[in-house]
Amino acid sequence: MFRNLVLVGFMGSGKSSVGRLLSSLTGFALVDTDNLVAQEARLSIPEIFRRHGEQHFRELETAALRGLVGRIGLIVATGGGIVISPENRALLPRIGPVAWLDASPDHLHQRVRNSKRPLLQTDDPRGTLLELYKAREHLYRETATVRIDSSHLTHRQTAQAVLKTLEELRPENLSG
Repeated sequence: MFRNLVLVGFMGSGKSSVGRLLSSLTGFALVDTDNLVAQEARLSIPEIFRRHGEQHFRELETAALRGLVGRIGLIVATGGGIVISPENRALLPRIGPVAWLDASPDHLHQRVRNSKRPLLQTDDPRGTLLELYKAREHLYRETATVRIDSSHLTHRQTAQAVLKTLEELRPENLSG
C-alpha cells in the first residue's frame, strides 16, 4: 500500500471527482491543491488569476505542495498545470506515487466546454485546450508513476483502475 497518492492530469480528467472516490475507498483524506491555494490567498482561483496572474498562482501552488511533503494518508488532487514547474515535478513523487489521469483531448473538451476555467477564457477555447494539452502531455508522462486513460471510464471505474494498477506495482515504486 502507498502512504499517499497524487493525482495529476489535464483539466477535466476527473482528478477532483476521482480523488473523492479514492478518499472514500482508502480512508485517506482528500487534499485539493487548488483549494489550498484559494484558502491561502483568500481568493477564488479565477480571482487569483485576474488580480495577480498565473505566475503568482503557480508560486502559491508550489508552496502548497511543499507543505504536503512528509505527510501521510492523503489523496492529493492537483491542478492541471502543476507539472509545468520543474520544482513541482520533483516534489510530486516525494509525496507519493503519481497517477496521471489522462483522456483524449476530445473527451477533455467535452467535459470542460461549459466551465469557466481561467485558461480557457479565450476566443478559441478548444484550440487553447489542445495547445495546452500538447505542451503538458510530456510533463505528465515524465512525472507519472502510472497512467490511467479515463476517456471511456466512469469516475468510479477510474478510481478502481488507479488502485488496481498501483497494487500491481513493485513496492519501491510506491514510496513517497
